[in-house]
Amino acid sequence: MQFSNDPLEREKQARPADEIGRRQFQTAHDGGGVAMEVARNEHGALITLEQARTLAVLPPLWCPGEVPDGSECGAKAWATALHSTKKSAAFAAHHRTGCDEDSGKTHSQPGDAGHDHAQGNRPAQWRMRLGAEPPSSGPDGRRRPDPRRPGSLTRRYRTDPAQRDMDTADQRSFSTMLLNLIAGTMPQNLELLLGGKKPVPAEDIIVAARDADSATWLNRDLIIWGTVAGYRTTRWGGLMIRLEKAANSVAILVDKQSLERLGITDPNILLSRDVIAYGRYTKPEESRWFHVHAVTSSVAFNPRVVRRRR
Repeated sequence: MQFSNDPLEREKQARPADEIGRRQFQTAHDGGGVAMEVARNEHGALITLEQARTLAVLPPLWCPGEVPDGSECGAKAWATALHSTKKSAAFAAHHRTGCDEDSGKTHSQPGDAGHDHAQGNRPAQWRMRLGAEPPSSGPDGRRRPDPRRPGSLTRRYRTDPAQRDMDTADQRSFSTMLLNLIAGTMPQNLELLLGGKKPVPAEDIIVAARDADSATWLNRDLIIWGTVAGYRTTRWGGLMIRLEKAANSVAILVDKQSLERLGITDPNILLSRDVIAYGRYTKPEESRWFHVHAVTSSVAFNPRVVRRRR
């Protein structure tokens, strides 16, 4: 027998037939094996689906998503339908609870007809994590199918233009957004929700450091990203991080609280890493530097300063 590289397939080959059916049902409904477009290898580098297709053998992979406490999900990942002409290719993993790469999709089972549930249009939106999130009742408010009553609990959504647009923005961390920016996998026509503000088109607020000129962005909020070129310590225990080829030499001011949250004690480890931050582009009278005063929970680096494995 030839064994598959897919962990679930290997498990099926090793289990009796009656256990296989139970495992298939659990996999479809327990939130595991959910699709993502980017994974991380053992060296911390990002692997996209396009890159994976060119590899003869896939290396060990992990989920690079972030859980609500700010740590990396680190769940082991694998590729599915990589060369299929009928299914969409994806990386899959059994994510940690709250991972922002876990979309919480549910797949139908035979005989699970469900019932219609009208909804408004669903815009492509990300709600960026800016602090602790409230408890979740589950993805999209859905209830999982009950194996004892097939079809009676599952909602089949249909769009009703008469209803208002749904507030179903996917939760995203700035760390995961940085991965998407680096890999070039940002969704088209994406809107961002930042705190209690109205949705804003991603292209109107995300700016690479080389394009963040003061004439355009001074005294405005933005999400800036780039590569760390250097730093200096502030008198308050924070860091003023310089970015490579940044317009007007704009820097990112990272406060002491953010450094403690990320566990950064030696700033030298940040050199040459990619960084992202959200805040106000400013230049106080007493300062020589244009800088973005980063909101505490928006600062993230790639590769991560500390990564979790399981």
